Amino acid sequence: MDYSVLLLTIGIPGCGKTTWVNDYLKSHPNGTYVISTDAIRLELTGNEQCVDPGQNSMIHDEARKRAKNIIDNRVEIFKKLGTWPVIVIDSTNVDVEEWIAYKQLGASVMMAKVFDVEPQEALKRIENRERKVPLKILEWKWKTLQNNKHAIPKLFNIEIC
Repeated sequence: MDYSVLLLTIGIPGCGKTTWVNDYLKSHPNGTYVISTDAIRLELTGNEQCVDPGQNSMIHDEARKRAKNIIDNRVEIFKKLGTWPVIVIDSTNVDVEEWIAYKQLGASVMMAKVFDVEPQEALKRIENRERKVPLKILEWKWKTLQNNKHAIPKLFNIEIC
């Protein structure tokens, strides 16, 4: 049996997703593939910050394309590394539509790491960052996550808390 894992980080900016991903990668370096929508945005637009929200679908399409490529090549990855791939999507991923689009890629297991951090706390955490996110955006994304959390058990095999 072949196998692949797709792990989505879910949470608002400033909640600790990228910090957790970096720690996960340090402890699971073999066979872990990190796909960061911030890195893709920088690569495709030259800007890490979301200047044009209309670009989001292009960036997420590219992230899914990269994840699908890894899933499609999982047997070759196993032969090369001796382990099945774990694909970590480092992004806010607060919309059910995003979760469904990733589920349709066909990974053997869908996992979620949910960061349920309040907007005010996230704002404090990003205070010293070069890239600022307005409180209004943090609140909107947090509310979206709160409205969608009920769907997590329906779409993911495992939720890592």
